[in-house]
Amino acid sequence: MDLSPNCEPVDKKPILTADGLIQSAPSQANNNTATNTGSGPNSQTLSATRLDIEILPAIYDIIRCVEKDPKDNTAKQRESQECSHKILELQKRFEAARAQVRLLPGIDYNKEEQLQQLELLRNQLKLKQQLIRKYKDIQF
Repeated sequence: MDLSPNCEPVDKKPILTADGLIQSAPSQANNNTATNTGSGPNSQTLSATRLDIEILPAIYDIIRCVEKDPKDNTAKQRESQECSHKILELQKRFEAARAQVRLLPGIDYNKEEQLQQLELLRNQLKLKQQLIRKYKDIQF
Protein backbone atom coordinates (compact mmCIF):
# COMPACT_ATOMS: atom_id res chain seq x y z
CA MET A 1 0.00 0.00 0.00
CA ASP A 2 1.39 3.41 -1.00
CA LEU A 3 0.45 6.96 -0.19
CA SER A 4 -1.13 9.31 -2.70
CA PRO A 5 0.08 12.92 -3.06
CA ASN A 6 -2.49 14.02 -0.47
CA CYS A 7 -1.19 11.37 2.01
CA GLU A 8 -4.10 8.96 1.65
CA PRO A 9 -3.41 5.22 1.37
CA VAL A 10 -3.72 3.84 -2.16
CA ASP A 11 -3.95 0.10 -2.74
CA LYS A 12 -1.91 -0.95 -5.77
CA LYS A 13 -2.73 -4.32 -7.27
CA PRO A 14 -0.22 -6.06 -9.57
CA ILE A 15 -0.83 -6.30 -13.31
CA LEU A 16 1.07 -8.61 -15.66
CA THR A 17 2.68 -6.72 -18.53
CA ALA A 18 3.32 -8.13 -22.00
CA ASP A 19 6.94 -8.98 -21.16
CA GLY A 20 5.88 -11.07 -18.15
CA LEU A 21 6.85 -8.56 -15.49
CA ILE A 22 4.58 -7.23 -12.78
CA GLN A 23 3.49 -3.63 -12.86
CA SER A 24 1.62 -2.07 -9.93
CA ALA A 25 -1.42 0.03 -10.72
CA PRO A 26 -3.92 1.67 -8.39
CA SER A 27 -6.91 -0.53 -7.67
CA GLN A 28 -10.23 0.72 -8.95
CA ALA A 29 -12.24 -2.14 -7.45
CA ASN A 30 -11.95 -1.32 -3.77
CA ASN A 31 -11.32 2.21 -2.60
CA ASN A 32 -12.24 1.55 1.06
CA THR A 33 -8.88 0.38 2.27
CA ALA A 34 -8.47 -0.41 5.93
CA THR A 35 -5.84 1.57 7.74
CA ASN A 36 -4.52 1.07 11.22
CA THR A 37 -5.30 4.05 13.41
CA GLY A 38 -2.86 3.13 16.10
CA SER A 39 -5.49 1.65 18.41
CA GLY A 40 -4.25 -1.93 18.05
CA PRO A 41 -1.27 -3.66 19.63
CA ASN A 42 1.06 -1.98 17.14
CA SER A 43 0.53 0.96 14.85
CA GLN A 44 2.30 -0.59 11.85
CA THR A 45 0.95 -3.12 9.35
CA LEU A 46 -0.05 -6.36 11.05
CA SER A 47 0.99 -9.81 9.95
CA ALA A 48 -0.89 -13.01 10.68
CA THR A 49 1.75 -14.11 13.19
CA ARG A 50 1.48 -10.85 15.14
CA LEU A 51 -2.29 -10.94 15.65
CA ASP A 52 -3.28 -10.69 19.30
CA ILE A 53 -6.25 -13.06 19.39
CA GLU A 54 -6.77 -15.10 22.52
CA ILE A 55 -10.30 -16.44 22.76
CA LEU A 56 -9.70 -19.93 24.18
CA PRO A 57 -9.10 -18.74 27.78
CA ALA A 58 -12.38 -16.79 27.65
CA ILE A 59 -14.23 -19.83 26.29
CA TYR A 60 -12.69 -21.98 29.02
CA ASP A 61 -13.84 -19.48 31.68
CA ILE A 62 -17.37 -19.52 30.27
CA ILE A 63 -17.50 -23.33 30.29
CA ARG A 64 -16.15 -23.44 33.83
CA CYS A 65 -18.72 -20.85 34.89
CA VAL A 66 -21.61 -22.80 33.30
CA GLU A 67 -20.47 -26.08 34.88
CA LYS A 68 -20.74 -24.61 38.39
CA ASP A 69 -24.05 -25.55 39.97
CA PRO A 70 -24.62 -23.65 43.22
CA LYS A 71 -27.44 -24.76 45.51
CA ASP A 72 -28.96 -21.46 46.65
CA ASN A 73 -30.69 -18.92 44.42
CA THR A 74 -28.47 -15.93 45.24
CA ALA A 75 -25.37 -17.88 44.24
CA LYS A 76 -27.10 -19.02 41.04
CA GLN A 77 -28.02 -15.44 40.20
CA ARG A 78 -24.46 -14.25 40.88
CA GLU A 79 -23.01 -17.06 38.74
CA SER A 80 -25.48 -16.22 35.97
CA GLN A 81 -24.37 -12.58 36.03
CA GLU A 82 -20.74 -13.66 36.03
CA CYS A 83 -21.35 -15.92 33.00
CA SER A 84 -23.12 -13.07 31.20
CA HIS A 85 -20.17 -10.79 31.90
CA LYS A 86 -17.72 -13.39 30.57
CA ILE A 87 -19.82 -13.87 27.42
CA LEU A 88 -19.77 -10.11 26.82
CA GLU A 89 -16.00 -10.16 27.30
CA LEU A 90 -15.75 -12.95 24.70
CA GLN A 91 -17.86 -10.89 22.28
CA LYS A 92 -15.51 -7.93 22.79
CA ARG A 93 -12.54 -10.19 22.02
CA PHE A 94 -14.26 -11.38 18.84
CA GLU A 95 -14.82 -7.76 17.78
CA ALA A 96 -11.18 -6.92 18.49
CA ALA A 97 -10.09 -9.97 16.47
CA ARG A 98 -12.32 -8.93 13.55
CA ALA A 99 -10.82 -5.43 13.65
CA GLN A 100 -7.29 -6.85 13.59
CA VAL A 101 -8.09 -9.21 10.71
CA ARG A 102 -9.45 -6.28 8.69
CA LEU A 103 -6.04 -4.62 9.05
CA LEU A 104 -4.14 -7.53 7.50
CA PRO A 105 -2.53 -6.69 4.16
CA GLY A 106 -4.22 -8.32 1.18
CA ILE A 107 -7.42 -9.13 3.04
CA ASP A 108 -9.39 -7.08 0.53
CA TYR A 109 -8.35 -9.32 -2.41
CA ASN A 110 -10.83 -11.96 -3.50
CA LYS A 111 -9.80 -15.52 -4.39
CA GLU A 112 -9.41 -14.85 -8.11
CA GLU A 113 -7.18 -11.84 -7.48
CA GLN A 114 -5.06 -13.85 -5.05
CA LEU A 115 -4.67 -16.67 -7.58
CA GLN A 116 -3.79 -14.18 -10.31
CA GLN A 117 -1.20 -12.53 -8.07
CA LEU A 118 0.24 -15.95 -7.20
CA GLU A 119 0.52 -16.84 -10.88
CA LEU A 120 2.17 -13.50 -11.62
CA LEU A 121 4.69 -14.02 -8.86
CA ARG A 122 5.46 -17.54 -10.10
CA ASN A 123 6.04 -16.23 -13.63
CA GLN A 124 8.27 -13.49 -12.28
CA LEU A 125 10.25 -16.06 -10.27
CA LYS A 126 10.75 -18.21 -13.37
CA LEU A 127 12.00 -15.21 -15.35
CA LYS A 128 14.42 -14.23 -12.61
CA GLN A 129 15.71 -17.79 -12.30
CA GLN A 130 16.27 -17.87 -16.08
CA LEU A 131 18.17 -14.57 -15.89
CA ILE A 132 20.35 -15.86 -13.06
CA ARG A 133 21.19 -19.01 -15.04
CA LYS A 134 21.88 -16.91 -18.13
CA TYR A 135 24.25 -14.57 -16.30
CA LYS A 136 26.01 -17.44 -14.56
CA ASP A 137 26.79 -19.02 -17.94
CA ILE A 138 28.17 -15.83 -19.50
CA GLN A 139 31.98 -15.69 -19.70
CA PHE A 140 33.43 -12.27 -18.84
